[in-house]
Amino acid sequence: MSISPILTFEYEVEQFIDDLEQAEYMSTEVHQDRQKYTIGWDGELNAVTHRWNEFTSGEKFREGCEELLDVIEKRGASKMLVDTSGIRAHDDEDERWLQEEWMPRVIDAGVEHAATVHPDSVIAKMDMEEFMEGVEDMPYDAMLTADESEAREWLSKR
Repeated sequence: MSISPILTFEYEVEQFIDDLEQAEYMSTEVHQDRQKYTIGWDGELNAVTHRWNEFTSGEKFREGCEELLDVIEKRGASKMLVDTSGIRAHDDEDERWLQEEWMPRVIDAGVEHAATVHPDSVIAKMDMEEFMEGVEDMPYDAMLTADESEAREWLSKR
């Protein structure tokens, strides 16, 4: 069985377009590029970036978060930009884990400013606001928005 050169070309063009779109948002330095998420470094912002490409929960979700934490530690990052616009909500158990276990370690690793881009929906915004209420007493600056350029601008001033 052989693959049609036309199908191969179409796939390569689609992949190229995806890569260009990601490059506009993310840094040119990609640390992890997985099906469910991409982690990078944005030199313009001096921030670690994390984009969730699709919903994930449980162990796979935590693996993505742990990889993000590893990059934060390796880079000595004080800023992070997380794009959750590719997912709609967090699983309750994952949200508790983020609030109680993961976020304190992120702050201990040196993150002082975090911007999160949520999907442009009322439900997603409510989900993220609920999450933020659970970490509001932690010693770091955070902002939520449905607009990636607004998140980048906010982080650039920090």
